[in-house]
Amino acid sequence: MMDDPLENKRLLELVGTERRKKVIRYRMPDDRKRSLGAGIIIRKILNENGLTESCLKYSENGKPVADNLFFNVSHAGDYVVGVSSDCEVGCDIEKIVSAPLKIAEQYFNVEEERYIKSACDPDKAFFTLWTLKESYMKMTGKGMNLPLDSFTIIRTENGFVLGKSPEKQCFFETMEFDGYSFSVSNETGFDLTQVEVYDIMSTGENQAAAKQTFGFPCALANECPAKQEEKHDSADS
Repeated sequence: MMDDPLENKRLLELVGTERRKKVIRYRMPDDRKRSLGAGIIIRKILNENGLTESCLKYSENGKPVADNLFFNVSHAGDYVVGVSSDCEVGCDIEKIVSAPLKIAEQYFNVEEERYIKSACDPDKAFFTLWTLKESYMKMTGKGMNLPLDSFTIIRTENGFVLGKSPEKQCFFETMEFDGYSFSVSNETGFDLTQVEVYDIMSTGENQAAAKQTFGFPCALANECPAKQEEKHDSADS
């Protein structure tokens, strides 16, 4: 388990100056750990694409961007995840727990609510839809400024697709591992087979195969899960 970055200042050396400032602004140790984990992932993504943190710029909604590289991070519970692409991309991860189904009744569309209620596991169905919706909101760059009920995600025989939406079209992929739901939205078609899981504290020789999608156990993970075959956060937490 990772130490609190304020108690082990060596950990802050794993990220750049701006990320360090962001980490220490958090009041709670767990939030500092997650923010540090997000920073480590962003640095890995940039390094894999020949860039540095000095290349980062931020949109009006605080989403980090770099020239010719699109990426996004998310965290929940024991995991921080990151995705990179050559077009707009968003991701979200959530731990599957007892779902707040009232949220679906208030903010989801009729088709989405029907999917949850008819599912064998409504909790899993809720968090699958939630992560899909939030990944899309992050992909558009609007985040929570895009109302949950302004667009619809529909379950089909071939997976999930975007129904009505005031924003750009996208492709979805979703997966479950270790009791978590993880979803990605991308402007072009892709698959979620290149998922690498690393110990966040592993040494530099463990490099991510960053062309599509990869995730890392964050600072709170007690153990490093095996490589996978196949949280609520802002665009950059």
